[in-house]
Amino acid sequence: MWYCPEKYERPIVNINKESLALKGELGDRQAKITLAKFLRSNLGFTTELLSGIKLALYQEVTLKAFFNRNFNMCVWGRGCGKSFIAAVYCFLQCVFEPRTKILIAGPTFRTARFIFNNIEKIVESKEAQMLAHAFGAKSKRNDQFEWKINEGTITAIPLSGEKIRGFRANVLVLDEFMLLPEETIKTVLMPFLVAPQDMAERIKIREMEDDLIAKGDMKEADRIVFGNNSKMIALSSASYSFENLYRTYKEWMNNIYSDDIMQSNYFISQMGFDSIPTDMIDSTVIEEARSGGSSNSSFLREYAAQFTDGSDSYFSAKKMHACTIPDGEKQHTLVKGEKDKKYILAIDPSFSNSPSSDFFAMSVLELDEEKETMATLVHGYAVAGGDLKDHIKYLYYLVTNFDFSMIIIDNAGYQFIDGANESELFQSSRIKIKFFEFNSDKEGADYQKMLIAAKHQYNKQENVICFKQLFTTTFLREANEYLQASIDHKRIWFASRTAACGSFFDRVSAQAVPVKLMPYENKGDLIEFQDDIVYQSKKQCALIEVKTTAKGTQTFDLPQHLKRSSAVNRARRDNYTTLMLGNWAVKCYNDIKNTKVEQINHTFTPRMIA
Repeated sequence: MWYCPEKYERPIVNINKESLALKGELGDRQAKITLAKFLRSNLGFTTELLSGIKLALYQEVTLKAFFNRNFNMCVWGRGCGKSFIAAVYCFLQCVFEPRTKILIAGPTFRTARFIFNNIEKIVESKEAQMLAHAFGAKSKRNDQFEWKINEGTITAIPLSGEKIRGFRANVLVLDEFMLLPEETIKTVLMPFLVAPQDMAERIKIREMEDDLIAKGDMKEADRIVFGNNSKMIALSSASYSFENLYRTYKEWMNNIYSDDIMQSNYFISQMGFDSIPTDMIDSTVIEEARSGGSSNSSFLREYAAQFTDGSDSYFSAKKMHACTIPDGEKQHTLVKGEKDKKYILAIDPSFSNSPSSDFFAMSVLELDEEKETMATLVHGYAVAGGDLKDHIKYLYYLVTNFDFSMIIIDNAGYQFIDGANESELFQSSRIKIKFFEFNSDKEGADYQKMLIAAKHQYNKQENVICFKQLFTTTFLREANEYLQASIDHKRIWFASRTAACGSFFDRVSAQAVPVKLMPYENKGDLIEFQDDIVYQSKKQCALIEVKTTAKGTQTFDLPQHLKRSSAVNRARRDNYTTLMLGNWAVKCYNDIKNTKVEQINHTFTPRMIA
């Protein structure tokens, strides 16, 4: 935890000692004030009293910081309980300060709902009957969860659209802070904190002061100086050092250690797995995460809460960041293809029903017709353990909403296309995806022959646009090297976030989209997922390690410690695979398109024989 005690001039008051020193009977008002001070000073006791939850010392210290500082940041490792401590703070703040308005936000509505659901779980437990009395009406809509408490509210909202700009709050809780757009934080979220919590009371005091000054009973210099009671709490795991979180972290650190006494309202807690009690985190998970693999940067960020520069990956995270279109600029993530644009679809099927299985993954890349070698990742799909019928539904949605020039699929799962063609959904719409033969592993003259043969077979009008890619060692090496080169030379781009730009979000959300064909409750969730899947695709790429086998062949895979995990939320690589496939298909599409096929001159002249 970072702090600068020399700057904090307020003396430390021992409320417990003061309470013990009280003698005799207390009046009703004094008793209430004394009890409130005691509970406010002993947050661990208060939390256990109200909810039955016994806090660890680090959790109680963090809560005290939240109450005493205006700007708070927790950079905690996975499993340290960021969302939990935020949930506890929310109800304590509302209990101690009536009329508090708390706004919970995150990169997706799902993230914001997670903290809200944590509060719900605590309040509705058997041990929290006393706390439950403070809560009132609760409402849940597609774009807003709200719970009334002590004349105030706790609200969870998505960060998308123009609606968010109308909200006001005294406390802003931001989960997964590193994924929030910098512009959104500055122009949308920070203005939430403009209005003081006790504005009505402040106005009354000012009116009384004005009256006293007018009568000559008070001097102007004696007016009450109101403090800033607005708060922001930023929660995150550690990020790369080139991302916004690290810049904010450094800025706040400078504020903490600056000589300016006005900059004393900042608090940073940076804690990894080894900073919390050993019984609060599964040691086997840590050992699994820490063991194996040539690169441990992911472990350092996610579990040890340390910032890394992202330079040690085969696919450079820093370079992928440079290939990411800035928020507010086109092309952003899409739910429907744009008119006159062409797209590539890459499919990596998984037929397991287990929730811990690989993703059934698909990636959509938008082609740049002017710069043929360039493409942008604009849409994705990733479902573990889903039903085959649902995957077919999503494919149907894609082929009816994007103009695909080419489809590439892992040869091991090409039967998925056959199954889709035979489905009632495809047959009733008279849609049939057809294959053409193409072996992209060929080299030199053999590759040219293959291109000519493919060009003769390829037929967009007849939907002969799909080819099966065999995952040979040669292909894996060449395709990964090509993806690396595409990132290095900015031939592959990652779409900007739709939800980060109000005008983009409003336009996309107005589009007619058949949500019934998708694993999402509404269009808002679909848009948020598309923003997230682009980020996750980059994250998966950054995890890939390259190893050389005893036979001299190269393998491209997750670190061993991540591969061993069988958890439902384990790290996966399937969207990296579809990105690699899609990028390779962009190359193949342009190679086929630009291949010249010699015209055959017919010289045979028929003649009559008597």
